[in-house]
Amino acid sequence: MSARGAGKRIIFYTPSPSVFAISITGKRCELGCPHCDGKYLEGMVPATMPPDVIRAFDQAKKEGAKCVLISGGFTRKGRLPVEGMVNVIKEGKARTGLRVEIHSGVIDDPTILALGKAGVDALLLDVIGDDETIAEYLGGRWSVADYRRVLKTAKGIIPILAPHVLIGVDNGTIRGEHSAVDLIASAGVNSCALLVLMNGKTPESKEVGKVMDYARNKLHGVHLTLGCMRSKGNERLLHEKMAIDLGFDGIVNPSKEAVGYAVASGQQVVFEPGCCIFCPD
Repeated sequence: MSARGAGKRIIFYTPSPSVFAISITGKRCELGCPHCDGKYLEGMVPATMPPDVIRAFDQAKKEGAKCVLISGGFTRKGRLPVEGMVNVIKEGKARTGLRVEIHSGVIDDPTILALGKAGVDALLLDVIGDDETIAEYLGGRWSVADYRRVLKTAKGIIPILAPHVLIGVDNGTIRGEHSAVDLIASAGVNSCALLVLMNGKTPESKEVGKVMDYARNKLHGVHLTLGCMRSKGNERLLHEKMAIDLGFDGIVNPSKEAVGYAVASGQQVVFEPGCCIFCPD
């Protein structure tokens, strides 16, 4: 793995408190994927009814957030059930002026079009590159082809397309990650974040590095970051150093050691409050 980051800019992101996360399903999720099992929903503000969403937008504005993340639990079809919230999302954005990003899953085409008209700024999509992983590990009733459809439909409708790849999602095994990167590369997206499995069996760092290297080589011109979900301890720092050496464009919540490593590597360090899918000027 060669050091490709020397002399370039790297952005260190701090999402909290700039990103205000809302769960439109509360703590409910039909999937209950082993690596999450609803734990991430517990850190979001529940807003299960339209008036709750408006109040959440107002709260986000009052607390000084820059962006509202619309998220929640998914259905067995891999979708955030957002259809009934489109109008209030539009109203919330209009009254607060906040950026809106949505962790959508493989929603249908009419919903994508409606979200575009509502002014949603960014679509976040966790891309799994293996049908067997979707069916057996996640217990889902969708396919890899659905990710391709969502990205194709959303292109030109929602300004920023920001797929995510979760390395080791299949119980720590590398299975489909390279295919996910290939799909993303062919979709012409703006941003991509790589995540590393935290709960359960963490993939070997050598294998994580191979996926990171592959992604950097394939995703030319894409704002590529190491995202917020990743392992802890020594492995976390090792993955951060890999991202710096490979010339990633950003890292979320970096360690002090990683910041020092980037500086020592001759990179231009920029600190940015907010979500890593957005690239500051």
